[in-house]
Amino acid sequence: MREDRPIEVAGARDRLSSIGRVVMVGSGKGGVGKSVVACGLAISLSQRGYRTGLLDLDIHGASVPEYLGVGPPVKSSKEGLEPKSSDGLKVMSIGLFTGSNPVPMRGSEKQNLITLLFGLTNWGELDYLVVDLPPSMGDELLSAFGLFGRKSTLILVTTPSPAAVAVVSRLRRLSETENIPVTGVALNMAYMKNGKTKTFPFGRLDSGVLEQRLKSRIIAEIPLEPMVSAQELGRALSRRADFSRAFVSIIRRVQEQSNDGDLAHRTSVVGR
Repeated sequence: MREDRPIEVAGARDRLSSIGRVVMVGSGKGGVGKSVVACGLAISLSQRGYRTGLLDLDIHGASVPEYLGVGPPVKSSKEGLEPKSSDGLKVMSIGLFTGSNPVPMRGSEKQNLITLLFGLTNWGELDYLVVDLPPSMGDELLSAFGLFGRKSTLILVTTPSPAAVAVVSRLRRLSETENIPVTGVALNMAYMKNGKTKTFPFGRLDSGVLEQRLKSRIIAEIPLEPMVSAQELGRALSRRADFSRAFVSIIRRVQEQSNDGDLAHRTSVVGR
């Protein structure tokens, strides 16, 4: 397997050259709604006319196919594996191959799979590739950091829970070590809304303290909506102002950071 790795990396680099920007979404842990945030961001970009892909790198607990209602089989062509389409959004996940089966793998196998899954997929030309990072800080995460490197940026996802913030702060420190730029923090499940009244089911952290601890700005506060399942995110983004504003805020910050002037103009016009 090792002798094939340079070919895999070369293929992945060719794919990467056709992608404008890679936006990685991570938390370092499960249970904070990271995959929902990644799906919501990718859907929001696609709804605004951007050529968008979503790559699910959670090898052991892939959930993106279920969230977006896509499944096997995956077709192939001379250009590679053909991603599934969800209302124009291109989607690839190991879950499209494994279904509900467990995926026991050791470190080196996972490293190769990360590169293969991205490099063998026929993404075509994309404005953005959103990457749903695995809930860990092990081989998969380090492989993704090495693969996407400085062409990428990282969105940190946390809830107001102190336990979640503690783990995300470790991911923040790791991103500094690996020279991965961080766009900011998406505070998920930040509040619930009943009419004009907001409640805070997971507590309310001091935003200044949180930003200081994570060394990053809070760029979006995403509400907890028990009546909106992940499968209904597209409709929620179209009809619920709080959801829409949160993800537009993330998009604008990504574009400000990367100086995507033309794309930023499109967002300001289309995303009003």
